[in-house]
Amino acid sequence: MIIKENKGLKILLVEDNPGDQVLVSDYLYAEFSKLNLDIASNFKEAKTHLTNNKQTYKIILLDLSLPDIDQSNLIKEIVVCAPNTPVIILTGQDDIHTAIQALTLGCTDYLLKNEISSKGLRKSITYAFERKHIDKQLELSVKRYQQLFQLNPQPICVINSSTGEFLEVNNAALKKYGFTKNEFLKMRIHHIDLNYAKEKFNQHISEEEILKNENLHEHILKTGKKIKVKLYGNEIDYQGIEATLLMALDMSETQSYISQIEFQNQQLKDIAWEQSHLVRAPLTRMMAIINRLEKKHFEDMNEVDNECSYLLKNVLSSAHEIDSVIRSIVDKTSNRNK
Repeated sequence: MIIKENKGLKILLVEDNPGDQVLVSDYLYAEFSKLNLDIASNFKEAKTHLTNNKQTYKIILLDLSLPDIDQSNLIKEIVVCAPNTPVIILTGQDDIHTAIQALTLGCTDYLLKNEISSKGLRKSITYAFERKHIDKQLELSVKRYQQLFQLNPQPICVINSSTGEFLEVNNAALKKYGFTKNEFLKMRIHHIDLNYAKEKFNQHISEEEILKNENLHEHILKTGKKIKVKLYGNEIDYQGIEATLLMALDMSETQSYISQIEFQNQQLKDIAWEQSHLVRAPLTRMMAIINRLEKKHFEDMNEVDNECSYLLKNVLSSAHEIDSVIRSIVDKTSNRNK
């Protein structure tokens, strides 16, 4: 990984020994041509730099032995002051327990002063940037999946694959089932699904079976109401636990929507049929009257009134056109409901 921060790389060196300050500074300037280095001789100065400096430090090089704070609290305080900045420990103590503690508290590396070289220091800083980059990507990934989990409109839960205990639920599940999150986390899947079995949740169910509400899971809401659901699941690792991610689709709602649509379609069909007959009856009479008037016109008059004949023909043509439109509407309504 190329350190882009090399252009104006800003580092804070926290070191009380003047000789070590010079040595580490020389190593840094030898490796980084555009270096912005600040030096603090104690924790108070370091805290001032971290809290007052407008430009964020990219790296903190920290000596564990400072005159104004004990070692056990030093790392914690530095991490509090600069939670997003990689910290590399510089120490003369070859103590494995101290090293483990430092790394546990969030430090990225632990270097012994008598073994430091310019190349080794550069390598440690490069590693710190790589680790920070990976940590940021993981953090963004976790946030992204948490958002997808919580904002999904369908009820989703994570259960322990062995015990059936709820490990996590999303907001849609809380709303659908009526339980609080604390209540869910004290329950098992069998409290809402009496017949739940891990091997059943991913079985294939045909559309016909769904419409008939067959082979679906029956879930019990907090109110005692029972709903039919289709479960989709995947095996996942959840914080080191073998778990199952389950999504529940409420087929009771789907069945209700289908019934409503079928009812509305039947109503439209009935309305179209009734209206077509109501409109066609007077239209048929009008067409018969026009035919009679046209016939009478030619029988009673020696000379044809061209204007009257033209008007009668147009009225009759319009009547036939309206009749065709009515028939088309009835045919379309009938085909839609087949």
